[in-house]
Amino acid sequence: MMKSQLKSLSERAASVPENFAKLWQVVCKLRSPEGCPWDREQDFSSMKNQFLEEVYEFVDALEDDESPAMAEELGDLFFHLLFFSCLAEGEERFTLDQVLEQIRAKLIRRHPHVFTQPGESISTAQVKTNWEQIKREVEGKRYASLLDGVPASLPSLQKAFTFGKKAAKVGFDWPDAVALMPKIREELDEVEEVLDGGGERLEEELGDLLFVVVNLVRKAGFEPGRALHRANEKFDRRFRFMEKSAAAAGSDLEKLGIEEQEKLWDKAKIQL
Repeated sequence: MMKSQLKSLSERAASVPENFAKLWQVVCKLRSPEGCPWDREQDFSSMKNQFLEEVYEFVDALEDDESPAMAEELGDLFFHLLFFSCLAEGEERFTLDQVLEQIRAKLIRRHPHVFTQPGESISTAQVKTNWEQIKREVEGKRYASLLDGVPASLPSLQKAFTFGKKAAKVGFDWPDAVALMPKIREELDEVEEVLDGGGERLEEELGDLLFVVVNLVRKAGFEPGRALHRANEKFDRRFRFMEKSAAAAGSDLEKLGIEEQEKLWDKAKIQL
């Protein structure tokens, strides 16, 4: 980074404390007796799903690479983070100062090559190794299992992906993506065996199949959430094409038979 860029960053950073304090004051005002009745009624539980929605909206903006939307959604996330901090202060759980100091100290502690040993040559792989070592030896975060650090509320698709990565660290993994194909065929056969019966056994076998497919995506070098996101977007485009095509022909998609619908789907595949 050039000196001019560093100076620009420094100059922009000078306005952050003032703007941050102003936003904090707005959030606290909303929660005050003179503030908004809706904001005063909220608690950690009621804000949880709203916070997750904001995270996904920010991710959508990232996927679309729309800077104005990214800035707006990031602002919404800042609001929620400060709102949670305001809730915590009101319940005397912790303060915003404690939150900021803890993360500041953690970042410095886990990046000694930047803050306490500057100039040390280090690879990305070594950074990750040091990070885990510091968590264990300095912070005392020793888990009985490699899987203990995986958040319980992590979405199931991401959790399966993370479990696979964790297990791979100790060598419990398939050698490559090709080696997973017989396992997928095995799981498909087991699904087929119980498909007619339905019930919990079928649900279990379908779960096993999904788990193996997630690991196939991982071994192929991709992230399953992103791969499924792209598949969803493709389906969205093609299905909308089918709806518009049916409407253009003076009909509704639901009124068409499956053969006619499949013909529209084939057209959508060619065009989209």
